[in-house]
Amino acid sequence: MAVTTNKRRSFLLLLALLVSAAAGLLFTSGASAHAAYESSSPAFGEVLSDSPTEISISFTQEIFRRQGANAITLTHADSGLDVSLGDPLIDNDDRHVMTASVEDVLEPGRYIVAWTNLSAEDGDADSGTYPFYVAREPTAAEVGEDRRTAAELLILYPEDEVAESDEQATPQRTPTVVRSEPSDAVSPGVGPIIWLAVGGLAALVLVGALGFHVGNRRRSF
Repeated sequence: MAVTTNKRRSFLLLLALLVSAAAGLLFTSGASAHAAYESSSPAFGEVLSDSPTEISISFTQEIFRRQGANAITLTHADSGLDVSLGDPLIDNDDRHVMTASVEDVLEPGRYIVAWTNLSAEDGDADSGTYPFYVAREPTAAEVGEDRRTAAELLILYPEDEVAESDEQATPQRTPTVVRSEPSDAVSPGVGPIIWLAVGGLAALVLVGALGFHVGNRRRSF
């Protein structure tokens, strides 16, 4: 009787471990599933000689059109004043890209772009900020702040990106927008990759549990 009880406990322990591992993998996948910042124009930390006419941000996932879910704002960091922008538009040809026109001529200084979005692939919301400069270089303090912002976005600071590219370069012997913004008809859902992961992990748990249970039953006869 004690042997049977020990086998049952071992079976339940294995099942709990498999379920915990599956849940951990799913949580990790879900935690990183956002339409995160990928690139922009003006670029992160870019120093412009002239005022830009628009702000364009490219994200890692397609954006879902829903009233009030997506926004771009621009602030003159030196004065704290907001800059007038047009309504954010999602590119019909590439829905990773969201753009807003700049209505005013920007004075020299540091500018902070802020955005919010809703992923069309998994329904998750995301937000963030990034800086650029007009007609002046960043101060040492601003560079430090920009580096922290880059780390939050999980991207390289521009100077670090150039240095890494130089290190990876190998020497060669011979140098050789549409204004109308309709809303999407359906709600965003969980992406197919996540559903495949759920199904695969569930199958793994089931097969592992059944295999262990059947093996113990055979040993008991």
